[in-house]
Amino acid sequence: MKNILIILSISAFLFMTGCGKPMAKGADDELIVLTAFEDKEAALSILRQIFSDTLYTPAPEPYYKVKFVRPSEIEKVKSHPNLIVISVNNDLTNPGTRLVKQLLTEKTYTDSKSGKTSFILSKNVYAEKQTMLVISGTSPEALVEKAQEIGEKIFNQFDQQFIDRQSRFLFKRARKKELEEEIFNKFGFGLKIPWGFSVVKDSADINLFWIGRENPFRWIVVHWEDGMVIKDQEDADHFSREIPKRFFDHIRYVDYKFSIKPVIFNDWSGWRMTGLWESVEEAQGGPFIAYTFYDGITDRTYYIHTLIFSPGLDKYLLLRRLDIIAQTFYVEKEHS
Repeated sequence: MKNILIILSISAFLFMTGCGKPMAKGADDELIVLTAFEDKEAALSILRQIFSDTLYTPAPEPYYKVKFVRPSEIEKVKSHPNLIVISVNNDLTNPGTRLVKQLLTEKTYTDSKSGKTSFILSKNVYAEKQTMLVISGTSPEALVEKAQEIGEKIFNQFDQQFIDRQSRFLFKRARKKELEEEIFNKFGFGLKIPWGFSVVKDSADINLFWIGRENPFRWIVVHWEDGMVIKDQEDADHFSREIPKRFFDHIRYVDYKFSIKPVIFNDWSGWRMTGLWESVEEAQGGPFIAYTFYDGITDRTYYIHTLIFSPGLDKYLLLRRLDIIAQTFYVEKEHS
């Protein structure tokens, strides 16, 4: 639609950003939403079109948790990594609308209320590694419709920041580089391995490399077979379901919420599996993410499997961290 525009710069804002901004602080899976109290439901309707993904653990966990803050309290939260300001009307007695008018230039504010620039997305406005989204219009219904059109693009911007910030947390401080080097020299592939993970199983005989961490319980497993053993989604489905039976004995995938979809994993075309695992011996289970793909350089089909067991605790952040580690997989040294 021609009247939808995302501005990926700070040019729409009245304030200028300078050097020496602090690093954004706060939970990466939390959205700070500044809007009027009476507009909360309208704001949620808009945000559902953008941040609708849910992790089933098996209980549903939203990817992002929404925290509403009064517009007058922006100074208290302006260093948070995820800021969203929402105005759904022209009423300048409305605190959400008043804040949007204060933040935007006169032209951008006018354009937003005419529908030309209803979603303004910017980076590092108040702090480094921060994404700020201003949503401005004259009716919730029109904004919901526009969010349906561009929601995925906006989500991807927030998600990329999530990955960047979490990668910094996982890899910038301490990595097991000696272990990474040993894996590459032995098997011909590698992963970035954060401090705290240890080798559970390392077997060239069964083509399996397995690292884990406790408190809470986390696994990353790499299995490979020579040649191309998967040609389509049906093959990928069958191949993935066989892995738990072959290597973990008492663990299996369940059909509830199981999903398999085509994916580009780094530079490889393959399939992404998500869902739930369970133990057939004990009352244990939880979510998993896995990938399978063929690599022509090593002439192997790989299966990369991540899972967690964390009863009573939030699981989204833990599983996403494992997924970030899994996606550091490489078969060429220069990619490490």
